Amino acid sequence: MADYNEAIRLDPGYGPSYTSRALEYFNQREFDLAIGAFTEAIERNPKQAYFALIKRGEAYAAKRDSDHAVTDYNEATRRNPAAAWPYELRSTVHFNKGEIDEALDDCNTAVRLEPGSAGGHYCRAIVLLKKDDTDNAIRELDDVTRIMPSFERAYLARALAWHEKGDDQRAIADFDEAIRLRPGNSTAYNNRASAFRDMGENDRALADYNEAIRLDPNNQVALANRGILYMKLSDARHARADFNSVLALPPGDQWAADTAREGLGFLK
Repeated sequence: MADYNEAIRLDPGYGPSYTSRALEYFNQREFDLAIGAFTEAIERNPKQAYFALIKRGEAYAAKRDSDHAVTDYNEATRRNPAAAWPYELRSTVHFNKGEIDEALDDCNTAVRLEPGSAGGHYCRAIVLLKKDDTDNAIRELDDVTRIMPSFERAYLARALAWHEKGDDQRAIADFDEAIRLRPGNSTAYNNRASAFRDMGENDRALADYNEAIRLDPNNQVALANRGILYMKLSDARHARADFNSVLALPPGDQWAADTAREGLGFLK
């Protein structure tokens, strides 16, 4: 950041320095500063205005300012009508607002514009899962993993889809690949553990819950799930400890908190 500031001081007319400084604020999750810096970058560096609009929209979205985010994504589509990226991002805003059909429209547009891009297919798969169209979602995720075999989130999403369909062997295979691609993902271990638990493989489930919590001791969902498994194993002491740990953490996941309270009620 000091170097970007010095570059701007030495050559205030060199636009890329403004964009780079704004991106650094964004990467540090200093979203208010990023928004101001991207605004300056748009003015100072017209050649990269499309990129700056996209990233400023993402900064607004991170602050849950969906109106300003959509305004920036709309302007980005006007400046670069052939690009899929702003449609993918705008679909996420619609999705989070519960505007599922609008989200799907944006995903469809992204795929039409760039059929060989993994992002549009992933976007559409997530919306289809929300619409309970599991089979078509899996087909979209197949496209994602074919186009970009390293797309870890696609394996996680497809694993959950297979689990929903009752095909836990395929679910486990996808969880395995997601964990291979990103070994430090606590959520992946938690989700694979739940699949093992449903298959009756309690030892493997417990090992995965333990690893999920080792990676993220504040993972309330994993703690609640491990508590459930301990109850299944008639280990009331450890179940109670996990449920109490969930409730001792700052409020986060509502399901985990409700499950912990209900579990403690059963253990009385």
